[in-house]
Amino acid sequence: MSSLPKVLLLGDSIRLSYQPFVCEALVGKAQVVAPKENCQFSLYTLASLDRWLEDLGKPDMVHWNNGLHDCGHNPRRNPIQIPIEMYIANLQFILKRLRELTLKVIWATTTPVHPYCQFDTNKWSWRNSEIDKYNEAARELMDKYNVPVNDLHSLVLDKADEYLSEDHLHLSEVGQKDCAEAVIDIVGAYMQDNNRGAVA
Repeated sequence: MSSLPKVLLLGDSIRLSYQPFVCEALVGKAQVVAPKENCQFSLYTLASLDRWLEDLGKPDMVHWNNGLHDCGHNPRRNPIQIPIEMYIANLQFILKRLRELTLKVIWATTTPVHPYCQFDTNKWSWRNSEIDKYNEAARELMDKYNVPVNDLHSLVLDKADEYLSEDHLHLSEVGQKDCAEAVIDIVGAYMQDNNRGAVA
């Protein structure tokens, strides 16, 4: 059995894209685990969490996001958008479950789409104004419970041309590497601070 701290990564395709760089950088420092699948929207994460934990084991620390699937408009889903009140309620349930396992939970803000991304009612689309609202509501929840926030949204938005791929949604390789660095930095700092993340 590994004596290294176990770090659980939860999130959608953004997490899947930067995860390999996090795993590589933390070799010998932490055991990084994550669901093999996309964690999708908050209700899916909530419903799947115990199944994933059974496979992956109890974490010492969690770096987590849900958001893009919740605030995106999908014409093949009803409702086409997860209402923000339901989103926050789901996050609160997920946070409660995670904190039954560890007080070391880190929230990551939802990354933006490119500012020039066109909204299309005929396909899955996003508006940055709505991503901002969901991020703001999630941050209020995390602040309430003293959960540290990794602001990947600001990181990507500041260099959207460089950090977003041609689809204006997913990360480019440069974006993946720099988001991974942000994850590595906050996880590394948090591993050194045993008192951080205590419930208020």
